[in-house]
Amino acid sequence: MERQGKERRAPARRRRRGLRRGQLILCGAVCLALMGGMFGLGWHFGVESTRFKGSILLVNSENRLSADYVPEGLVNLYEQRHSFRLASSNIYLTRTCYEAMEQMFAAAEADNVNGFIVTSGYRDYNRQAEVYAQSEPGKAQEPGASEHQTGLAFDVTAETNSGFESTPQYAWLCAHAQDYGFIQRYPANKADVTGISYEPWHYRYVGVEAARQIKAGDLTLEEFIAKNS
Repeated sequence: MERQGKERRAPARRRRRGLRRGQLILCGAVCLALMGGMFGLGWHFGVESTRFKGSILLVNSENRLSADYVPEGLVNLYEQRHSFRLASSNIYLTRTCYEAMEQMFAAAEADNVNGFIVTSGYRDYNRQAEVYAQSEPGKAQEPGASEHQTGLAFDVTAETNSGFESTPQYAWLCAHAQDYGFIQRYPANKADVTGISYEPWHYRYVGVEAARQIKAGDLTLEEFIAKNS
Protein backbone atom coordinates (compact mmCIF):
# COMPACT_ATOMS: atom_id res chain seq x y z
CA MET A 1 0.00 0.00 0.00
CA GLU A 2 2.80 2.38 0.90
CA ARG A 3 4.52 1.78 -2.44
CA GLN A 4 1.25 2.34 -4.28
CA GLY A 5 0.85 5.67 -2.43
CA LYS A 6 4.33 6.70 -3.47
CA GLU A 7 3.62 5.70 -7.03
CA ARG A 8 0.46 7.81 -7.03
CA ARG A 9 2.31 10.81 -5.58
CA ALA A 10 5.23 10.58 -8.07
CA PRO A 11 3.19 11.57 -11.17
CA ALA A 12 1.73 14.48 -9.21
CA ARG A 13 5.22 15.72 -8.30
CA ARG A 14 6.35 15.33 -11.91
CA ARG A 15 3.32 17.32 -13.05
CA ARG A 16 4.12 20.09 -10.56
CA ARG A 17 7.78 20.17 -11.64
CA GLY A 18 6.68 20.26 -15.26
CA LEU A 19 4.30 23.07 -14.46
CA ARG A 20 7.03 25.04 -12.69
CA ARG A 21 9.41 24.53 -15.62
CA GLY A 22 6.71 25.68 -18.00
CA GLN A 23 6.07 28.74 -15.88
CA LEU A 24 9.79 29.55 -15.77
CA ILE A 25 10.09 29.17 -19.53
CA LEU A 26 7.02 31.37 -20.05
CA CYS A 27 8.39 34.02 -17.66
CA GLY A 28 11.73 33.93 -19.43
CA ALA A 29 10.09 34.36 -22.81
CA VAL A 30 8.01 37.27 -21.53
CA CYS A 31 11.10 38.94 -20.02
CA LEU A 32 13.04 38.53 -23.25
CA ALA A 33 10.13 40.01 -25.22
CA LEU A 34 9.91 42.96 -22.85
CA MET A 35 13.66 43.52 -22.96
CA GLY A 36 13.59 43.37 -26.74
CA GLY A 37 10.73 45.85 -26.85
CA MET A 38 12.50 48.18 -24.44
CA PHE A 39 15.70 47.94 -26.45
CA GLY A 40 13.79 48.73 -29.61
CA LEU A 41 12.10 51.72 -28.04
CA GLY A 42 15.38 52.85 -26.55
CA TRP A 43 17.05 52.65 -29.93
CA HIS A 44 14.26 54.53 -31.66
CA PHE A 45 13.60 57.20 -29.06
CA GLY A 46 16.95 57.27 -27.33
CA VAL A 47 19.76 56.61 -29.77
CA GLU A 48 18.03 58.17 -32.72
CA SER A 49 17.04 61.31 -30.86
CA THR A 50 20.46 61.74 -29.24
CA ARG A 51 22.59 60.31 -32.01
CA PHE A 52 24.76 63.40 -32.17
CA LYS A 53 24.27 64.77 -28.67
CA GLY A 54 26.85 63.13 -26.45
CA SER A 55 28.60 61.26 -29.26
CA ILE A 56 30.25 64.42 -30.53
CA LEU A 57 32.62 66.06 -28.10
CA LEU A 58 32.04 69.81 -28.03
CA VAL A 59 35.04 71.77 -26.81
CA ASN A 60 35.10 75.54 -26.53
CA SER A 61 35.47 78.24 -23.90
CA GLU A 62 32.20 77.15 -22.29
CA ASN A 63 32.83 73.40 -22.57
CA ARG A 64 36.36 72.71 -21.36
CA LEU A 65 38.41 69.57 -21.01
CA SER A 66 40.14 68.75 -17.76
CA ALA A 67 43.90 69.11 -17.47
CA ASP A 68 44.33 65.33 -17.33
CA TYR A 69 42.13 64.55 -20.35
CA VAL A 70 43.97 62.39 -22.91
CA PRO A 71 42.05 60.78 -25.81
CA GLU A 72 42.35 57.05 -26.37
CA GLY A 73 44.09 55.56 -29.38
CA LEU A 74 46.57 58.28 -30.26
CA VAL A 75 48.90 57.41 -33.13
CA ASN A 76 51.99 59.13 -34.46
CA LEU A 77 51.26 60.23 -38.02
CA TYR A 78 54.88 59.95 -39.09
CA GLU A 79 54.80 56.23 -38.28
CA GLN A 80 51.60 55.62 -40.28
CA ARG A 81 51.06 55.30 -44.00
CA HIS A 82 50.09 58.73 -45.25
CA SER A 83 49.32 60.51 -48.52
CA PHE A 84 50.06 63.94 -47.06
CA ARG A 85 53.10 65.80 -45.84
CA LEU A 86 53.94 66.56 -42.24
CA ALA A 87 55.44 69.73 -40.83
CA SER A 88 56.87 67.66 -37.97
CA SER A 89 57.51 64.02 -37.11
CA ASN A 90 55.84 64.56 -33.73
CA ILE A 91 52.19 65.00 -34.75
CA TYR A 92 49.55 62.74 -33.19
CA LEU A 93 45.83 62.14 -33.76
CA THR A 94 43.39 59.49 -32.63
CA ARG A 95 43.40 56.48 -34.92
CA THR A 96 39.80 57.13 -35.95
CA CYS A 97 40.66 60.65 -37.04
CA TYR A 98 43.89 59.59 -38.75
CA GLU A 99 42.21 56.80 -40.76
CA ALA A 100 39.45 59.13 -41.99
CA MET A 101 42.03 61.81 -42.83
CA GLU A 102 44.19 59.35 -44.74
CA GLN A 103 41.18 58.27 -46.82
CA MET A 104 40.32 61.89 -47.49
CA PHE A 105 43.76 62.95 -48.64
CA ALA A 106 44.17 59.77 -50.69
CA ALA A 107 40.92 60.66 -52.48
CA ALA A 108 42.21 64.18 -53.08
CA GLU A 109 45.40 62.75 -54.54
CA ALA A 110 43.31 60.56 -56.85
CA ASP A 111 41.70 63.80 -58.03
CA ASN A 112 45.18 65.19 -58.73
CA VAL A 113 45.03 67.49 -55.70
CA ASN A 114 47.98 66.91 -53.41
CA GLY A 115 50.54 68.90 -51.48
CA PHE A 116 48.60 68.99 -48.21
CA ILE A 117 50.84 69.71 -45.21
CA VAL A 118 49.50 68.78 -41.78
CA THR A 119 51.01 71.23 -39.32
CA SER A 120 49.35 70.37 -36.02
CA GLY A 121 47.30 67.67 -34.33
CA TYR A 122 46.89 66.61 -30.71
CA ARG A 123 48.15 68.93 -27.99
CA ASP A 124 47.89 68.09 -24.32
CA TYR A 125 46.74 70.63 -21.75
CA ASN A 126 50.26 71.78 -20.84
CA ARG A 127 51.34 72.17 -24.46
CA GLN A 128 48.23 74.22 -25.18
CA ALA A 129 49.07 76.43 -22.20
CA GLU A 130 52.46 77.09 -23.78
CA VAL A 131 50.91 77.87 -27.17
CA TYR A 132 48.40 80.19 -25.54
CA ALA A 133 51.09 82.05 -23.61
CA GLN A 134 53.18 82.54 -26.74
CA SER A 135 50.31 83.68 -28.99
CA GLU A 136 48.81 87.08 -29.61
CA PRO A 137 45.41 87.70 -27.98
CA GLY A 138 42.65 85.92 -29.88
CA LYS A 139 45.04 83.69 -31.83
CA ALA A 140 44.87 80.59 -29.60
CA GLN A 141 42.42 79.00 -27.23
CA GLU A 142 43.07 78.79 -23.53
CA PRO A 143 44.21 75.40 -22.21
CA GLY A 144 41.23 73.11 -21.81
CA ALA A 145 39.23 75.03 -24.40
CA SER A 146 41.19 73.84 -27.44
CA GLU A 147 39.91 71.18 -29.82
CA HIS A 148 43.48 70.04 -30.33
CA GLN A 149 43.32 68.34 -26.94
CA THR A 150 40.63 65.97 -28.29
CA GLY A 151 42.99 64.41 -30.85
CA LEU A 152 40.16 64.83 -33.37
CA ALA A 153 41.30 68.09 -34.95
CA PHE A 154 44.19 69.04 -37.20
CA ASP A 155 45.57 72.10 -38.95
CA VAL A 156 46.57 71.85 -42.58
CA THR A 157 48.17 74.11 -45.17
CA ALA A 158 49.88 73.98 -48.57
CA GLU A 159 52.73 75.80 -50.20
CA THR A 160 51.29 79.19 -51.10
CA ASN A 161 52.06 82.88 -50.90
CA SER A 162 48.48 84.07 -50.59
CA GLY A 163 46.84 82.11 -47.79
CA PHE A 164 45.49 78.57 -47.61
CA GLU A 165 41.95 79.65 -48.54
CA SER A 166 43.18 80.62 -52.02
CA THR A 167 44.61 77.18 -52.83
CA PRO A 168 43.13 74.27 -54.81
CA GLN A 169 43.70 72.15 -51.71
CA TYR A 170 41.31 74.32 -49.72
CA ALA A 171 38.75 74.30 -52.56
CA TRP A 172 38.87 70.49 -52.60
CA LEU A 173 38.33 70.28 -48.84
CA CYS A 174 35.38 72.67 -49.05
CA ALA A 175 33.77 70.38 -51.61
CA HIS A 176 34.60 66.99 -50.11
CA ALA A 177 35.70 67.08 -46.45
CA GLN A 178 32.20 66.30 -45.18
CA ASP A 179 32.16 63.03 -47.12
CA TYR A 180 34.98 61.80 -44.87
CA GLY A 181 33.53 63.08 -41.62
CA PHE A 182 35.33 66.43 -41.35
CA ILE A 183 34.07 69.97 -40.96
CA GLN A 184 35.81 73.30 -41.22
CA ARG A 185 35.41 74.05 -37.55
CA TYR A 186 35.67 77.85 -37.60
CA PRO A 187 34.01 79.14 -40.78
CA ALA A 188 33.90 82.73 -41.93
CA ASN A 189 31.28 85.04 -40.42
CA LYS A 190 30.55 82.61 -37.56
CA ALA A 191 32.87 83.99 -34.90
CA ASP A 192 29.87 85.23 -32.93
CA VAL A 193 28.82 81.59 -32.52
CA THR A 194 32.14 79.76 -32.22
CA GLY A 195 34.05 82.50 -30.42
CA ILE A 196 36.92 81.96 -32.86
CA SER A 197 37.69 83.96 -35.97
CA TYR A 198 37.89 82.38 -39.42
CA GLU A 199 40.35 79.47 -39.62
CA PRO A 200 40.27 77.82 -43.05
CA TRP A 201 43.06 75.48 -41.98
CA HIS A 202 41.38 73.89 -38.93
CA TYR A 203 39.38 70.68 -39.48
CA ARG A 204 37.50 68.57 -36.97
CA TYR A 205 36.34 64.97 -37.26
CA VAL A 206 32.66 64.48 -36.31
CA GLY A 207 31.62 61.52 -38.47
CA VAL A 208 30.22 61.44 -41.99
CA GLU A 209 26.50 61.83 -41.24
CA ALA A 210 26.96 64.76 -38.88
CA ALA A 211 29.52 66.42 -41.17
CA ARG A 212 27.17 66.24 -44.15
CA GLN A 213 24.31 67.73 -42.17
CA ILE A 214 26.53 70.52 -40.85
CA LYS A 215 27.71 71.30 -44.36
CA ALA A 216 24.23 71.18 -45.88
CA GLY A 217 22.80 73.43 -43.18
CA ASP A 218 25.73 75.87 -43.16
CA LEU A 219 26.01 75.27 -39.41
CA THR A 220 28.71 75.45 -36.81
CA LEU A 221 29.24 72.51 -34.48
CA GLU A 222 27.63 74.54 -31.69
CA GLU A 223 24.53 75.17 -33.80
CA PHE A 224 24.32 71.56 -34.89
CA ILE A 225 24.51 70.15 -31.37
CA ALA A 226 21.96 72.70 -30.11
CA LYS A 227 19.63 71.75 -32.97
CA ASN A 228 19.90 68.03 -32.21
CA SER A 229 19.73 68.21 -28.44
